[in-house]
Amino acid sequence: MNFAQLTGALLITFCGVAHSAILANVKVKTVGLGYSGGATPAEVPAKLTLPEGEKLPAVVIVHGSAGPDSRGTFHGEYLVSNGFAVLELDMWAARGVTGFNQRPKTTLDTLPDVWGAWSYLSEHPKINKDKIAIMGFSWGGVNAMTTAFGKKPKDSPQSLAQAKFAAHIAFYPVCDIWVKNGIASRVVDQSNPTGFPVQIHNGTRDDYDTNPDVCQSLKTAHPQMPLEVFMYEGASHGFDSATSQPIQFFDPVAKNAKGGQVTLVGQDKARAQSKEAVLIFLKKLLQGN
Repeated sequence: MNFAQLTGALLITFCGVAHSAILANVKVKTVGLGYSGGATPAEVPAKLTLPEGEKLPAVVIVHGSAGPDSRGTFHGEYLVSNGFAVLELDMWAARGVTGFNQRPKTTLDTLPDVWGAWSYLSEHPKINKDKIAIMGFSWGGVNAMTTAFGKKPKDSPQSLAQAKFAAHIAFYPVCDIWVKNGIASRVVDQSNPTGFPVQIHNGTRDDYDTNPDVCQSLKTAHPQMPLEVFMYEGASHGFDSATSQPIQFFDPVAKNAKGGQVTLVGQDKARAQSKEAVLIFLKKLLQGN
């Protein structure tokens, strides 16, 4: 990637305050391969937004099953206005995914995208490679958790051997699969997490989970992981979206892979609370505030 190939400098307004930022449509090279045997795209389109400054902390935003949507926009805007560079991936465009049932077979198949984003940012002259965080929603939240245990793509290059994200923010990452000896343990070694802090944000009415207490139980299941869990009363899956009317769908991975109906709807109170918690977390870890 030629870092000079930018779409141009934009004056972006967040919350009524003008901030000078550069927005670029970029291509991120994937690294390694997925795990299901499906084709891994050579590169993934992404949007990179750079606020003013040098050696910036950065956040990779990883979308959910619906692809890039209002959630990435919501979180990205306040992150940039607070001095964080943001790289938002579009993993589905790279694969021609246009529907829910066209997703890759497993979330492990998008690890080449996620670690490709880390590699891209680590080589960028404006970014502090030691201050790169990951934030994901649902599918992307699973990726955020997976990387917190140090999972790399299949056949990943030696350059990734010591690579780590400095912080992990997982929005509704299907907590059931992360319990001790849960489904995720079959494919992700959970015995030695990276040690970098993790935040989980989940609603008490998230239909993917078997009960609202399962996310909190992960603190006991993984005592070596520096983990914060925020539960939002009455909030459903996708509570930080701009979706005002409930959307319902069946997902075979819900309810610990037994399958079930899932409701997705935004909740303003939970969105605002999660924003506050994320900023406190990232400012402390990546900006020293």
